Amino acid sequence: MTDKEASIDQETEELQRQMNSYTEFIDTFIERFNADIFSAGIFTEVKPEDLKKYFTNPDEHADILSDITQYFHISTGEIHMLFELIEALPTLNYKISSFDEPENHSKYISEINKVLHKQKHKTLTRDVLKQTAADGTLCGIWLGDKRNLYPYIFDSPKYAFPAYRLNGEWVVHFDLQYIKDKFKDFGREVLFKNLSPYISKAKYDKYEKSLKNEDRYIELPQDRSFVVNTHTMKRNQGLGTGWATSSLFDILHKKKLKNVEQSIANKIINAIAVLTIGSSDNEGIEAWQKLGKNLKRNVMSGVQNALTKSAEQGNVPVVGLPNFAKLEFPDVKTDGLDGKKFDHINSDINTSTGMSGALTHGDSSGNSASGKLNLSTFYKRIGVLLEVIESDMYQKMINLIVPKGQRDNYYLKYSKEEPLSLKEKVDILKSMNDKGWSVRHLVELIDGVDFDDYVKQTLYETENLSLQQRIVPYSSSHTSSGNNNAGAPIIEDGDLTESGEATRTSGKNET
Repeated sequence: MTDKEASIDQETEELQRQMNSYTEFIDTFIERFNADIFSAGIFTEVKPEDLKKYFTNPDEHADILSDITQYFHISTGEIHMLFELIEALPTLNYKISSFDEPENHSKYISEINKVLHKQKHKTLTRDVLKQTAADGTLCGIWLGDKRNLYPYIFDSPKYAFPAYRLNGEWVVHFDLQYIKDKFKDFGREVLFKNLSPYISKAKYDKYEKSLKNEDRYIELPQDRSFVVNTHTMKRNQGLGTGWATSSLFDILHKKKLKNVEQSIANKIINAIAVLTIGSSDNEGIEAWQKLGKNLKRNVMSGVQNALTKSAEQGNVPVVGLPNFAKLEFPDVKTDGLDGKKFDHINSDINTSTGMSGALTHGDSSGNSASGKLNLSTFYKRIGVLLEVIESDMYQKMINLIVPKGQRDNYYLKYSKEEPLSLKEKVDILKSMNDKGWSVRHLVELIDGVDFDDYVKQTLYETENLSLQQRIVPYSSSHTSSGNNNAGAPIIEDGDLTESGEATRTSGKNET
């Protein structure tokens, strides 16, 4: 063996010895390695790249966008508040009007009101508002006859959608392929039971055998089906987009900022103290090798026990270490926990949803005047949707109730303006009552006061107890002197002072 080969073997043995020593160190102190120690609690909800793909073809990805909106409705306060306001703000006070008053006018009004009451129209309208604002498009159909009329709202515009306009009105198509792919047997049976005879098992079986497009799409009757959509850019655009869709990018950015805070918090919580065993005067592993295995374990165990007792008892740990060991705690920087960075992104989200921070949670970025203006604007946005519900949904219902000759004569109209406050109502009714108008509506605005009981008690106190005659109001300083004339005393001409006489004769009091 040459000297060169012997040198190589010696270097190899030395390297192997060092590797064995390092492996012994790893086995002694490190039991496991947690790669996600700083990313615990952080997860990806939806990627911005995916959102871009969905936005480029929203009709194709309508279901996915609806699911994302529903997820953020649960997890994000801004989106949750958006739909809470859509549901809670409109009073849905309405009236039934007509262009002409036929002979049975009162009867028709009564029949329409009965159907609206039976269908719980306020709850129904709020459900339609929320679903339309979430999905962008809602389709439905009125089922039954005029004596038993009820609506069926389709859950997704993927299988019931506005196909085209005919004579100015939308024609709704029903997709049997979607039912075949997405619905189980039980779900199909429920659909057939509800939508028969327009959608039946026989029609589905026919398509399942032929798989032809002419059998795939079923055209629902135009006089019964209706479409409510929002955020459409063109007159003949059937599928709209949800009210929360425009804010999704900003919400993802806010989630990313929160992930930064979560990561920093994890670093603080999971800060690792470093225990160095081995004199710095010696070289690395050589210093390590001079210490016995038991000695190394005892040092590690002592430090661990001291820190554990500190955490349990809340005391300051005092650790005695030999001169070949050193314990260091890291200095974790918290610069990323500054909450000011959220101000601009919160403003962007509020802008995209159309809601002022002053309206939703009393944000200091807006004042009372801007919040009131934003509230008025939001009422108008809801009012636009209510107009579509009136003309496309409830008009179809009314036309199915009244005789053919009265179709499109009667119509429903919701109140779309911001409602008056209780104080404003009381002031208006009080001023009218002072002029002799009814007092009933004024009394009924007071919680806990029944008008009939109020009138009964008033008559009892007036007629039986005669309280108005027995309880005399306190007299003024003038009436208590014995003069029963109301107002200021009359001064005779002879009692006028010189200045008063001059005022009267000069005509200065004349107007």
